[in-house]
Order: sequence, then structure tokens, then C-alpha cells
Amino acid sequence: MQKGWMLAGLLVLASAAQADDGRYQALPLAGADGGKGGGRALILDTRDGHVWVWSENELITAPDGRRRYGTGFIYQGKLRPGSQPGEFIEQQAK
Repeated sequence: MQKGWMLAGLLVLASAAQADDGRYQALPLAGADGGKGGGRALILDTRDGHVWVWSENELITAPDGRRRYGTGFIYQGKLRPGSQPGEFIEQQAK
């Protein structure tokens, strides 16, 4: 079931990326070539500023409460544009 949802998510992102040329950008994260057993990538929505981390080896809680490792997306939040290159943007309080 988890793999089905993951595949559906990837298909949605892939079709959206084709519709908006270059909207989604993926950058490999440090340690992606092994480290703790899996690849990781930062995924950026260049139109709306949403950011996710995709991980090949993420701790997941199943609906029955059991925990296991598997592939997953972790939403990191939404970026806002800066006013100039190199600007340091403070994290906003929740």
C-alpha cells in the first residue's frame, strides 16, 4: 500500500514537472551515495517555494503502528523570495 502511494506521488510530481518545464528541481544531499544506507535529495518547487526531502531509507510508521524503514517524502516548508542574492533569511516563528 505504501509503495502504491509513493508511486502515485512520483507520477504526480513527474507529470507536473513536464507541464511546468523545470518547475521541480532535485539536488542530491551530502552522503547520498551510501552513508546510512540510502540516497537523499532536496526537491524544490521553483514556482511556489515548497521544499521536500526525499529519502530512500526513512523511518516510517505503518497504519498498524509498526515502524520500519522505507522510501519517503518529508515536507520541509515553504520558502519566500529574498530581495537580493545572498540575503540571509531568518526562520519565521510558528
